[in-house]
Amino acid sequence: MANVRCLEKLFRLQKLLLPLHAQSCRLSSLHRQLPLAAASLARGYAKDATEKTSGNGSGLEDFRAREEQLERERDAAEEAAAKATQNESGGGGGGAGGKQHESDEQSAKQAKVDAIRDKILDAALEHVPQHGWTRQAIILGAEQCGYPSVVHGMFPEGGFALVSHFNGRCNAQLVQSLKQKTCSGQQDVENPLDFLVQAVRQRMEMISPYKAQWPQAMSLIAQPQHASTALAQVLTLVDDICYYSGDRSVDFGWYTRRIGLATIMKMTELYMLQDTSAGHVQTWDFLKNRMDEAVQLQMALSQTEGMTHTFQRSFNSAFITARNILGLGFKRN
Repeated sequence: MANVRCLEKLFRLQKLLLPLHAQSCRLSSLHRQLPLAAASLARGYAKDATEKTSGNGSGLEDFRAREEQLERERDAAEEAAAKATQNESGGGGGGAGGKQHESDEQSAKQAKVDAIRDKILDAALEHVPQHGWTRQAIILGAEQCGYPSVVHGMFPEGGFALVSHFNGRCNAQLVQSLKQKTCSGQQDVENPLDFLVQAVRQRMEMISPYKAQWPQAMSLIAQPQHASTALAQVLTLVDDICYYSGDRSVDFGWYTRRIGLATIMKMTELYMLQDTSAGHVQTWDFLKNRMDEAVQLQMALSQTEGMTHTFQRSFNSAFITARNILGLGFKRN
C-alpha cells in the first residue's frame, strides 16, 4: 500500500512537472531567438537611421543654399539702394532745378489764366448796364473776346467775380493816382483832410457809371461767402489812402483813423445811391461834412483821456480782429 501511494505521488508530480518543462523549453527556445531578432532589428534601425541621415543631410544643404541665395539678393538690393541714394544726393542741384522749373511753369500757366480772366471781366463790364452783375454779362464778355460761352466756368463766384474785379481795378487806379500826386509817398501833403476827401470822392466817382446796378453789387458783397474778400479790399484801400495822405503814425490812432475812413466811405456810397442832385453835389457835401465831424470828434475825445482810450480800444479791437481774420499785414517797405 505504501508503494502504491508513492507511485500515485510520482504520477501527480510528473503531471505537475511536464507543463513546467514544456514552458521552460519554449522559454529557452525564445531566449535563443531573441539575440537574432534583436540583431536583425538593430540592423534595420541602423539602415533606417542611415537613410534618414542621408536624407536630412540633403535637406539641410538645400536650406543653406536657399538662405545663402536670399542673403546675396538682399546684399545686392542694399547696394542698389545705396547707389541710388548717392546718385540723388550727387544730383540734388538738378532735382532742385527741376522743381524750380516746374514751379515756374505752373506760375506761367496761372499768369495766363489770370490774364484771360481779366480780359473777359474787362469786356463783361461793358454789359453790366444792361445785364447787371450777372453770369450773363460774363458770358457776353467771353464771347466778345472770342472765347466760347462755356468759359464762364472759370468764374465759380458768378456775378461777384465781376464785382470783385471792378473793385480791385478801381482801387489800383486810385492808388496809382495817389502815388503820382505824392511821388510814391515821398512828398508831404499840405492839407491831409482835403487829400482824404478828394481821394474818397475820386473812388466814389468810379461807381457812377454803374449807379443803377450798384445795389445788386452791394447785395453780392454782403453775402457771407464773399464778405472776407470785400472787406479785405476795403481795408487795403483805406490803408493806402491814409498812407499817401501822410499818416505814418504807429500809435493806436492808426487803427482808429482807418476804421473811421472806411465807415465814412460806406456812408457816402449809400448816400450817393439816393442822391439825385446834378453831379452828385449833395453827396460831396455829405462827404465833406462827415470828414469834418470825424475831425471834431477826434478833437473832442482827445480832451477826455479816459473816453479817448476806451473809444480807441474799441476801434482798434475791431480793426485788429478784421485784419487777423483776413490775413492782412499792412506792412510797407
